[in-house]
Amino acid sequence: MAEDLSLSRLAAVAGMSPHYFAELFKISTGYAPHKYVLLQRIERAKQSLRDSRHSVLEVALDVGFHNPSHFARTFRKIVGASPSRFQTQK
Repeated sequence: MAEDLSLSRLAAVAGMSPHYFAELFKISTGYAPHKYVLLQRIERAKQSLRDSRHSVLEVALDVGFHNPSHFARTFRKIVGASPSRFQTQK
């Protein structure tokens, strides 16, 4: 999940145009590809944050966020709590 998972790269792997891939992906999963990738990254982050040996910054980088503030905003929006609060609430 930490790799570049851009729409064009995913479409190329599937051998489709980006538009067609995005359309079929949303039909199949119910989510746009970008949203799905974000949700998967946040799920992996939640698992890692349950282990208090990992810092929030380490987790953010490990799951593919290059900007800690973007990670914190996205995490809070999806989970309803900041990463550090989530980590202490176990």
